[in-house]
Amino acid sequence: MTRPLEGVRVLDLTRLMPGNYSTWLLASFGADVVKVEDPGAGDYMRGFGVQVNGQGALHHLVNRGKRSIVIDLKAEEGREAFLRLADTADVVVESFRPGVLDRLGVGFEVLRRRRPQLVYAGLSGFGPAGPLANRAAHDLNYVAFSGLLHHLGSPGSAPPVPPVPVADLIGGGLNTALAVMALLLRARNTGVGGRADTAIAEGAALIPANLVADLLAGLAEPVQGTSEYGGAIPGYAIYALRDGYVTVAAVEPRFWRKVCQLLAEPELVERAGDEEFVRQRLTARFATLSRAEARELFADDDTCVEVVQDYTEAFASPHAKEAGYLRDIPGLDMPVPAAPYLIDGARPEETTAAPTQGQHTREVMSELGYSDAVLDDLQRRAVLAPRATDG
Repeated sequence: MTRPLEGVRVLDLTRLMPGNYSTWLLASFGADVVKVEDPGAGDYMRGFGVQVNGQGALHHLVNRGKRSIVIDLKAEEGREAFLRLADTADVVVESFRPGVLDRLGVGFEVLRRRRPQLVYAGLSGFGPAGPLANRAAHDLNYVAFSGLLHHLGSPGSAPPVPPVPVADLIGGGLNTALAVMALLLRARNTGVGGRADTAIAEGAALIPANLVADLLAGLAEPVQGTSEYGGAIPGYAIYALRDGYVTVAAVEPRFWRKVCQLLAEPELVERAGDEEFVRQRLTARFATLSRAEARELFADDDTCVEVVQDYTEAFASPHAKEAGYLRDIPGLDMPVPAAPYLIDGARPEETTAAPTQGQHTREVMSELGYSDAVLDDLQRRAVLAPRATDG
């Protein structure tokens, strides 16, 4: 398989989930992603969670397929090494607070003058300007700011903490990768790169949901848990089973009729507008079923009904196995989620496990023409990674 971004070099100066996921997406499309880390802690995502092969499990998920080098951007020789590396790059992605790279002398304007076709992406919490530009935050703070968190949970209850970092993955991850690809296409067509700035908070705040659309159209913002697709519609809701839960999203009439037929509740079709009646009948009916019985009853493809599963069940499901949700990487003692797309009918093969800090410093610097003697000296003085960290 020829991947769409083969031949593209990306310098990844990001840390933690948003930037790592964004640049992993680029790597999954075939880009040569080089993580540029500092000589101190580097990307401390390596310390998160269960340790597998000496590094955090989440690090293995979002940094696989990349190479890692260590450069001290606060040292003059380190900045020169980075600029030489940037001269060979197509993309630079960074997640510092606005202005940090400018103060170090390796910001966008410097890089653009040296390489006009370069694509530069800066991702930050709230964007490069505005009252919150330098505010520290994490995903939970972003969804709180955005308005999304307010609408999670039942009326009058405390909103639940989302177990998945929605703003990080969309605002920092997907939006950044999409902007980079768009600018790469322009650079290929015109020879002129450009700058993309993405804000993690906007990944949650600017989602084009029904709730947001109705609000902007003049409808009053509903109470928590009572928006049309946030708990108000009995045909788009979650119901308790004897041993779990089931989701019903039978919005279209044909799906609703099928659900009522399978439940042997024809009256629900006739009284679909009586929401309280419908909700009570569905609550009572589903309470008589087990998860296994619900799966069997709604095995028909045209119902929009699914039993709630945990991740273990989802990954073990026949569909996930046939679709190849999980992949193995040689030498890594855990599976990883597959790239979430097909290219020419197949998922891209996995390449390499996530790198250790500075694992590829000598390899990448040698590609730039640095001699062994110079590398030995720079590593001895910690301008680049010490030789001991090389794999």
